[in-house]
Amino acid sequence: MSNFLLVLAIVAASLLHEPEDPHRLAIEWSEAKLQTMTLDEKVGQLLMIAAYSNRNRKYEESVRKLVQKYNIGGIVFFQGDPDKQVKFTNELQKAAKYPLLIGLDAEHGVGWRLESAMEFPQMLTNGAIVDDSLLFRMGAAIARHCKTIGVHINFAPDVDINTNAVNPVIGMRSFGENKEKVYRKGLMYARGLMSENVLPVAKHFPGHGNTYEDSHKLLPILNQSYEELNAVELYPFRKLIKADIPAIMIAHLHVPALDSANIPATLSPRVINYWLKNQLNFKGIVFTDAMNMRGVTGTAPPGEVEVKALMAGADVLIVPEDVDKAIKTIKQAIDSGLISETDINEKCKKILITKYEYVLPHPLRVRTDSLRARLNRVEDIALKNELYKQAVTLLKNTDNFLPLKRLDTLRIASVNFSADTFNTFQLMLSQYAEVAHFVSKDDYPDDLIANLARYNCVIIYNSAASNRISTQFGYSHRLNYLLGHLRDKRVILCHPAIPYGLSSYLNEISNHNVDAVMDAIIVNYEKISISSQYAAQAIFGGIAVTGKLPVSINTNYCAGTGISTPKTRLGYALPEMCGVRSKELEKIDAICKSAIDMKATPGCQVLVAKDNYIIYNKTFGQNTYTKNKATPNLPSVDNRVDKIYDIASVTKIAATTPAIMKLLDEGKINLDAPISTYLPSLTNTNKQNLTLREMLAHQAGLKNYIPFLYHFIDKKAMTGKFLTTAPTQQNTVKFSDKQYANPIFQFREATLSYVPKSDFEQIMPQLYMHKDLKRELVTKILESEVSDRKEYLYSDIGFILIQWVLEQISGESLDTYCRKNIYNRLGANNTDFLAYQRLNKDLIVPSSNDMVYRKSEIKGYVHDPTAFLLGGVGGNAGLFSTAGDLAKIMALFMNRGVYGDESYFSDTTLTIFARNTCGYNGNRRGLGFDKPEFDSTKINPVCPEASAESFGHSGFTGSLVWCDPKNNLIYIFLSNRTYPNEYDTKLLNMNIRTNIQSVIYKAVGETANSVMDLSNHVSSY
Repeated sequence: MSNFLLVLAIVAASLLHEPEDPHRLAIEWSEAKLQTMTLDEKVGQLLMIAAYSNRNRKYEESVRKLVQKYNIGGIVFFQGDPDKQVKFTNELQKAAKYPLLIGLDAEHGVGWRLESAMEFPQMLTNGAIVDDSLLFRMGAAIARHCKTIGVHINFAPDVDINTNAVNPVIGMRSFGENKEKVYRKGLMYARGLMSENVLPVAKHFPGHGNTYEDSHKLLPILNQSYEELNAVELYPFRKLIKADIPAIMIAHLHVPALDSANIPATLSPRVINYWLKNQLNFKGIVFTDAMNMRGVTGTAPPGEVEVKALMAGADVLIVPEDVDKAIKTIKQAIDSGLISETDINEKCKKILITKYEYVLPHPLRVRTDSLRARLNRVEDIALKNELYKQAVTLLKNTDNFLPLKRLDTLRIASVNFSADTFNTFQLMLSQYAEVAHFVSKDDYPDDLIANLARYNCVIIYNSAASNRISTQFGYSHRLNYLLGHLRDKRVILCHPAIPYGLSSYLNEISNHNVDAVMDAIIVNYEKISISSQYAAQAIFGGIAVTGKLPVSINTNYCAGTGISTPKTRLGYALPEMCGVRSKELEKIDAICKSAIDMKATPGCQVLVAKDNYIIYNKTFGQNTYTKNKATPNLPSVDNRVDKIYDIASVTKIAATTPAIMKLLDEGKINLDAPISTYLPSLTNTNKQNLTLREMLAHQAGLKNYIPFLYHFIDKKAMTGKFLTTAPTQQNTVKFSDKQYANPIFQFREATLSYVPKSDFEQIMPQLYMHKDLKRELVTKILESEVSDRKEYLYSDIGFILIQWVLEQISGESLDTYCRKNIYNRLGANNTDFLAYQRLNKDLIVPSSNDMVYRKSEIKGYVHDPTAFLLGGVGGNAGLFSTAGDLAKIMALFMNRGVYGDESYFSDTTLTIFARNTCGYNGNRRGLGFDKPEFDSTKINPVCPEASAESFGHSGFTGSLVWCDPKNNLIYIFLSNRTYPNEYDTKLLNMNIRTNIQSVIYKAVGETANSVMDLSNHVSSY
């Protein structure tokens, strides 16, 4: 009972000590402060003067003197540098008697005004975004940046309605022409600013969108009826006032519908006092637009305009043209009774309340450390990327041409129009398919048209596009000419500017009516790298397209137009966009660099994809070791993300397994039928009853491999032994601590030779093979032992047999079948067998420098000896690929047989192959795929964090390719750890691959806050 009474006492005490209302405290503070201020000080508080942080000390001293002389209320910063501005701000705050309100016109970010700070998308770009919550997040991020540099007021959002295409000053600064969307987006942006305690200022009342002049240069007229004005321009302001917007900026406009007198709204009591304050009931703080703009200075002399603005109802005068005259004239107006001191007190009180609420809770001195880092946080960069991604708008999509499908049927060319270099848009296109890139700079592009003749799909990036009406938004007769000559092709146009620039192309009425020519039109609004990359991804389905046109182009393309398309392929994103921590992923860098320092591998590449987005793709080291004793004359080349690796046994899941899965799906094979069903030559042999299921699971009792090269050595003819347990004068090549090889030998007759011979065929530089030897190899494989116990034993032999089954059934070689049915369709154009013949030699990473058997560097030739001797195409090895291509193959598995909106095999078939082979005791594997090992007494091929649903494969040359459907995760590790020789096992002993994988799982952690859209195809097994 006593405890109950104690609780009641505590509750009662808490009720008696409720926290005080912050706004009431602000009022009390302002009233108290007002009592101590002189009239001169009150007048000074009504002004915010301009300041630049990119001027000299003499200029800064002049600003400081103005602040002290007149007790200026605030500063509006313009161009400059964050570090200098913060230093300047601290000096001014120290000099000021009363805390200064610091303002910045940071409509789309602090970087709009300050070098090295972040800019977010412009407002029209944001107007295309459907998810308005992103605008709140952007507002909050901009507010954090403002606070970082000591700014309390952001003169944003701009809620002008963009209904006039030829408006010379608003354009990209407006959210668009739909009044409801402008209001809603403006509200979210403002609330984002306020969530971080930065004052938003909605502008430009009563609306600057439908004007034909720039108020910086002259006085525009908003010549509409009151009904039109009330229905459109005033709408967002009216709604924002009801939502308690705390501040509004008045425009320098003549608005006859609100005041017939030919004066700017800034100087109009009818506009401010009557309409804004009385009719719309606005109780917040009223800012003028800059008082040095021609739209207002052309109507009255300095000083007089400031008096008129105060009399009209303005509370704060922004950037008076002449501060001395402004102060002097205002004081004269007070002395003459033109302005009452009561009115000055009320305005000053509003300003003091604002200072209490937005300045005083925070230290006056702004931190100066790590400014650039704090203004460019990776989380904010991720948000910026997300905004650009979601703004991409598809206006036209004939026959659902986008996202592109059947890449194997397309011959694609891209044109960077009106440019003399390739751009990031084109580079991103190449991540998805083989694309020929062109640029078109001068004159009419007849040569370009001729070059495009062999392509059936042309993607044009219109670098001529502009946001300036003075240039007709960059309209080009040359582009119109080019489009008119592409009628026999599928054409995609990407427009990176204000949508108005498309009007001339879409409205063309002539023999060159190009609207009919274009199959797809994409608008990405801004000519910056991030935006163009997402536009390129949209073409291939790397992102889902959801953007809606914020302004109308013509009657066929009205505001709100926008065709949605799904995400169908891997995209590219920052880790934070998928809820992954970049800082944690950076630990991968340290592991890779350590591996290279320890000479575990000359170089390596790590790719990570989350939620069907590639979020990490880095290379480390070089293709070979520098100053290597064995190869002192071979140059070393820095590693790059487009490098092609020999992926060794990953071939089993990147070629053989998906090919078999496809045949199973087509009903052409039975996993449990005897192999002799498909290879009759095996009837009455020890292999006749083996099944594909057993061989795929490495459960068939087959030998691991056959060391053909070792067997072909003529050991009787050599000096000493080929292998010894310690180094000798002849045995100089170290295989392991207790195995040393003698490299001086010859091969037996009718096998291999280092010199040309009759009946021998060259199989690589300086190595020749007898024309009948391949048949002998096949015979030895067919006659190899099979254990009756059929225990789990990893076997290359089984996958060679599977290859022969596949080739027998399909009637095609494994490489041809995979290229036609998998790689060409996926856009995996750097994946193939026989790389030395078919792939770019400059991009191939050498896998070894074989000083024993092949006596040369192995580059483009398969490292695996069996696959090599069989011609370079093996079911067990022989495939070369890039990390990007392997990611596509693994995404195909992750997405349950679907990629690029095309089905390669069924969900059911994938489940059969990717699950554990439960019927085989002690065998962790799936069919073809390796799986995690959960028996702690055995070696686990992956890290402990990998889920039971995950699967993949490793390769002898130092690769690991893995996907985890449960965590929507793909991990690719590629290296040439076998260079210069395969006997160095440090990469394996150091657990480099699995340690990196552990880092990835830790970085992924909880992903509930991911801002990315997830692929509909991704699901767990």
